[in-house]
Amino acid sequence: MCRITKPVAAQFLDTHHRYGNASCRYCYGMFTLRRTGAGEAALEPGTLVAVSQFSSARRMRDGSRSFEWVRYASLTGFRVQGGMGKMLEHFVEEVNPDDIMTYSDPGSPDCGDVYRKLGFKSEGTVSKPNFVCEKFRYSKSNG
Repeated sequence: MCRITKPVAAQFLDTHHRYGNASCRYCYGMFTLRRTGAGEAALEPGTLVAVSQFSSARRMRDGSRSFEWVRYASLTGFRVQGGMGKMLEHFVEEVNPDDIMTYSDPGSPDCGDVYRKLGFKSEGTVSKPNFVCEKFRYSKSNG
């Protein structure tokens, strides 16, 4: 896993994320290292299989630095076991955020369960015209 350029992230997300690319500060990519099974036979080592985007820091009133996990997507038709957790861990180690917020579409297959498993706490539902989502926050104290 490593930082990738915004154009590389944009191309991947426009193809593999239901909402496409988003504005961000940090882009990370996860690549195959080797072939480990029949399901990966079509993927060459070095293939980009997952992308995450995180925002710039926002200074909060208490002086803390809050970031947003803007996007995560894996290659269409593939599931990267532990991919989101590895992306989160890498971002936390590299940037050392005080907290990270993210949103989950209630219509998504996991309904935000993956964020709960990663240590995010639900902060309730956010409603805007034609848009409803659940807000989650991850902090050093609960991660």
